[in-house]
Amino acid sequence: MAQKIAKEKGYSDVLYLDAVEKKYLEEVSSCNIFVVKGNVISTPAIKGTILPGITRKSIIDVALTKGFQVEERLVSVDELLDADEVFCTGTAVVVSPVGSITYQGKRIEYAGNQGVGAVSRQLYTSLTSLQMGQVEDPMGWTVQLN
Repeated sequence: MAQKIAKEKGYSDVLYLDAVEKKYLEEVSSCNIFVVKGNVISTPAIKGTILPGITRKSIIDVALTKGFQVEERLVSVDELLDADEVFCTGTAVVVSPVGSITYQGKRIEYAGNQGVGAVSRQLYTSLTSLQMGQVEDPMGWTVQLN
């Protein structure tokens, strides 16, 4: 129902909050959400309601190798209002930047609403380059078949 209402109002997706306090981020549809502030990337911890996706884990691992600090914890919706960048991860989208979020009538735009932010671009490129064998794999994730 939330998706239907959002689409009718012209929004592209719905960000779900926790059911108890209604202030902590959960997911965007079936994607995991990440909030960037400076060199810190925060994402909701896996605690029963958050899917432990492999793309989520891969992006966390890649971010750590790139020198980012990654926090898996409760992330409040208020943190979106002060974020430098927001992106989602999922099997189909890999990394999907969020251009804007509207919360309680207030619209927040990210990356100047010019598309992909620097962090999401870097993480997308790093992960897909690993997947396609274009760069050395320091994670040991890929296996060459002969």
